Amino acid sequence: MVILDDEKIVLQGIQKLCQKEDFGFVIKGAFVDSLKALDALPGLRPHLIITDVRMPQMDGLEFARRAKEILPESEIVILSGYRDFSYAQTAMQIGVSDYLLKPIKKTDFGDMLHRMYERLEAKIGQAAYYQVLDGYARGLVGEEEVKHAVSSVQPANVAQRPGVLAKEGEQSPTKIVRDALYYIRRHYNENISLTDVAEHINVNKSYLCDVFKKEQKVTILQYMTNLRIEKAKELLLHTDMKMYEISVEVGYNDYTYFSQIFKRNTGETLSEFRKKAGSKK
Repeated sequence: MVILDDEKIVLQGIQKLCQKEDFGFVIKGAFVDSLKALDALPGLRPHLIITDVRMPQMDGLEFARRAKEILPESEIVILSGYRDFSYAQTAMQIGVSDYLLKPIKKTDFGDMLHRMYERLEAKIGQAAYYQVLDGYARGLVGEEEVKHAVSSVQPANVAQRPGVLAKEGEQSPTKIVRDALYYIRRHYNENISLTDVAEHINVNKSYLCDVFKKEQKVTILQYMTNLRIEKAKELLLHTDMKMYEISVEVGYNDYTYFSQIFKRNTGETLSEFRKKAGSKK
């Protein structure tokens, strides 16, 4: 991924968000100069390009148009403070994938990155699929490769249909875990269960537990608990919220139960943690 904005604070904010949350992208370059960014594209070859629309040497629309000429397969997202529909219309005509209006909420930005990853994954999967079919037609690959290609691409469409439960093996384990992590990070402050996560990403609950444990080296329930505890620590350190309010904020409606969970995992009560942290300031 390459990001372009003439405000360094915006670039830093995007970089911090991508470091904190695993959206599946690696930032290959961050630029404040559109001309330098354009020169770097052939070497970096990013799958995703995010650019501000208002740039000093070249506006984002012109940059997007030139970037598409260099890397026609790359997805491009424009960040803009302009609410004029003509800007968005021009962006879509150029081939821009998404157009986000500033100020941009973290959740909206995260949703966009998730959509872009899904789109790129589907595009790469389809390209590989047709490459294998072409190889088969030329006698370069065998039937087993074709069967594998078909099983890798076709089920993705099945899993995307609401109400259809994907069978084990129909989605790659990495994708399943990534989708689970994304859902949990978005909804950890709600009273979500393992069943909720499995149903949302259309996989069998037992299978989800197995692949999650293998990839993350921790159970999915322990991951949710760890995440909630870390979020609670942040609230204890940086807010004056009452203990029971923090409990609800991180997804536990039962304050007594959350207090027990917190102490079991940290060795300290909520009040002890806040007092100890406060004394170090």
